[in-house]
Amino acid sequence: MTTAACDICEKIILLLRAPHISAHRLDMISLGRGNEVLKASERCDSHQRLVASALALDAQESSFALSEAINFIRQIRIVKLPSKPGAIVVADMLSSSPVPKLPLSALYIPEDPSNPKGVIGGRILHPEWIDLRLPVMWKDACARLHDGLCKSHPFHTLASITPAWLIDVRSQCLVRAPDGCSYVALSYVWGNQRTLQTLRSNQDQLQQPGSLSLSTWEPPISTTTRNAMGVVNLLAERYLWVDTLCIVQDDESQKHRELAKMGAIYANASVTIMAVQGEHANYGLRGFRGISEPRRSRQVIHPMADGLRALQCPVEAENYELACECSPYATRGWTYQEHLFSRRKLIFDGDSLRWECSAAIWREHVEFSTDLHPIHNNITSCQSIFGSLVPDFNAFQEILRNYNIRNFTYPEDALEAFAGISSVMGWSVGGNLVAGLPIASFDTFLVWQPETRMVRRAAREPEKKYCLPSWSWAGWSGSVKMDVASASDFIRNCPRVMAWGSRSVRVTRLVSWKYHLTPESPGIPIQPSILKCREEWLEGRGGNAPGWTMHPVSKNPQAKYEMSDPSSPSPVFFRHPMHPGFDFWYPIPLPGHGDTFNDVQAPYLSCRTRRASLFPAEKIQRIYGPPLLSLRDQAGIWVGALQPDDGIDEPDDAAREPSEAIVLVEIAKGFCRDTTSPHPGLQEVDHPEKPKSGDWYEYYWVMWVERTHSIAYRKGLGRVCKPVWEKQTREEVELMLG
Repeated sequence: MTTAACDICEKIILLLRAPHISAHRLDMISLGRGNEVLKASERCDSHQRLVASALALDAQESSFALSEAINFIRQIRIVKLPSKPGAIVVADMLSSSPVPKLPLSALYIPEDPSNPKGVIGGRILHPEWIDLRLPVMWKDACARLHDGLCKSHPFHTLASITPAWLIDVRSQCLVRAPDGCSYVALSYVWGNQRTLQTLRSNQDQLQQPGSLSLSTWEPPISTTTRNAMGVVNLLAERYLWVDTLCIVQDDESQKHRELAKMGAIYANASVTIMAVQGEHANYGLRGFRGISEPRRSRQVIHPMADGLRALQCPVEAENYELACECSPYATRGWTYQEHLFSRRKLIFDGDSLRWECSAAIWREHVEFSTDLHPIHNNITSCQSIFGSLVPDFNAFQEILRNYNIRNFTYPEDALEAFAGISSVMGWSVGGNLVAGLPIASFDTFLVWQPETRMVRRAAREPEKKYCLPSWSWAGWSGSVKMDVASASDFIRNCPRVMAWGSRSVRVTRLVSWKYHLTPESPGIPIQPSILKCREEWLEGRGGNAPGWTMHPVSKNPQAKYEMSDPSSPSPVFFRHPMHPGFDFWYPIPLPGHGDTFNDVQAPYLSCRTRRASLFPAEKIQRIYGPPLLSLRDQAGIWVGALQPDDGIDEPDDAAREPSEAIVLVEIAKGFCRDTTSPHPGLQEVDHPEKPKSGDWYEYYWVMWVERTHSIAYRKGLGRVCKPVWEKQTREEVELMLG
């Protein structure tokens, strides 16, 4: 063992000894180039062995030998983040490297009373078995130390929603959920395994005490479920909710009710066991002696200078956790809502165990500390939507952006799985939804746009193709963006971020929409309550809603967000006693704690509108997002821009001859600042052929549709210059979208 530290070892030790929370914390230290750090040295080989191990260059299965790596590593860094007690070893590779990146590891000083103040040490784990005391210790510590979401969901109506059935782990059978009982939920990946499900034919038998302890079931109870029953006992709980057994799978009416409640079921669970590791339901929760199979925990202890030891643990790249790099769990649509709504989580991943709640994150391999707060990933940050009675469309978009890129075994489940999310967040989007689009600002959300090339979802069961309407994001797989700034233009000031971006673009109503369950049904009018309130206020008819008070702008001249109509500044703003800290540009309907909401899964949408035909032409490149296509009329005059939902196949930026005419229908109006503003808002505003229109650019939102019999289907979305579009030959039509 080396007795004196070299320069590189001193850098590593310096960061390992740095306090977890400190005003003078060292965030990053460069150790040097690959050939400086990893080349054999007679003076010191401690850092060479440590770094080679941390980057998995000493492993026999490594496809990238140490001698090769030296020449392709531009820099080796050691980083300490405020949310991570370990120091992360990172290799920055040269662009010419045959391997773009190397694995990551975290380094810790082993837990010891002599560690410097503020240093959170690492724990040396048993490679096969988890400490059985940890789950209930974490649960009790959370109950003792934390409030807020850790205690319960803020909405009474949601808190009253309970599952129909639970597993009684003491009696080893299925039981009707007792009133007000505490229960644990299981979140896992089904995979391709045949496992026991509750059906109408076996429902009575599964209610017999001891029935779930039988080994004669065919197919058998899943390994993950059986292991979870053992963990429930460790948590000092009695009841477990598992979808396959607590929902009668062939009772369609009950199944639909329970699936719609899934968001609330996970939100109200005392703890959610999350089986992130494993590709299927029989992988199990490994590492609990007497309950499950052993795990394979990987840790390495490295001797350093002056008797110091460094504990090395492999971590994944996204959140620097002991976790699987490519877990199917992170790609599945159903598991997203389970992760999103669960308030307290016991997570099995990377052959390790950790606890996550709204106030803390505790890891099996790290010394317990109340200073370890949760990382602000997209799940944690989006949970703020559940505590808001003021519509928070920014959080809604983040949830949707993360949800819609996930996979479904049955793509037609996209809206069904989202129903559990929408039933919980109805308070925070202004009320009900239609096919995943908030009704309160429906016209704004109907003009959603793809952030990347999207793929049309196709139902595996053809009779359910109606579940995937083309006009909703649910009909397409991929990341979507919505104009949440325009939808949130009622907000003037607020205590948190609720509308990213400047309000440079506005969406205004043009037509009246109805939704239909069948093309032949009469249809139910969609009443966009927030948009109607804005229209009334701009027309001078609003402002007298009960409970609202009007204030002159001079009373509080500082405004975080621009007013609803920047071309006609308002001299007043509004406040409501239920929402201190908020200033509103105009009153809006505010749901109450007792209100309930749902997502109407309507496959058809109709309106009376106008249509015209234009020709897609040359590309319009954009700095961010996929390119657009220019739209031209029959005379070749530029009219606007179009974004096809499934992208543009053209590989280059060259202009092309106009293709066949496409049908476009008007669905909304809009306006933004023209090129006189440094933030015009729309890429095509700078198009050299766009007519100059002064300070404001007015346009129509148009949908590219293709008709099959009497039903039209969305193919893309565009914007057309108002005066040029109105010169086209437009035909009034009754539009039915499917």
